[in-house]
Amino acid sequence: MFDKARLIEALERLGKDLLARGLFIELAVYRGSAIVLQFDWGRSTEYVDAVVSEGYDEHALGVSVAVVARQMGLEGDWLNNAVGMYTPLGENDDLFDVLGNYPMTGTPGLRVLTAKPQYLLAMKLQALRNIDRGDKDLDDARALASHLAIDNEGELRALYVSIHGEEPHWEELSRFRSVLVKGA
Repeated sequence: MFDKARLIEALERLGKDLLARGLFIELAVYRGSAIVLQFDWGRSTEYVDAVVSEGYDEHALGVSVAVVARQMGLEGDWLNNAVGMYTPLGENDDLFDVLGNYPMTGTPGLRVLTAKPQYLLAMKLQALRNIDRGDKDLDDARALASHLAIDNEGELRALYVSIHGEEPHWEELSRFRSVLVKGA
């Protein structure tokens, strides 16, 4: 499990290992990991959902991920690209913020981008279609909507369409109201 401090420690170690191997990789972080890194909401996450930016060596990253897993006693898939099946090809750069470089001092081996809150909310709204995932997506969607001062279903729908380029599925749309009502 990663809280913010442990997640930053893992990224720091990952950057150091990449640098020691003469590599530099850019990584886009999504979902719970991006929320943990951007907000002080006391949230934690089990895994780091990330995608290697185009033009960087994903295989080379895997070697360093394994090294950090051994160093910190993590599962081998602590950093994985399972989120890649939910992200569109050719994502627009303006959907991301640069979180930082790791190691944080000196020459970096890793640059981490995080999905912006708007993008995270659109992803969480899409995840509402899968009711078997528990309340974590709904809770995250509520927190992100509040952070973005979104207070009506029309704004949620417009955000969804602006990111996904299509209308929300009726199952997602039917849960938008619960995003705006705490405890629903």
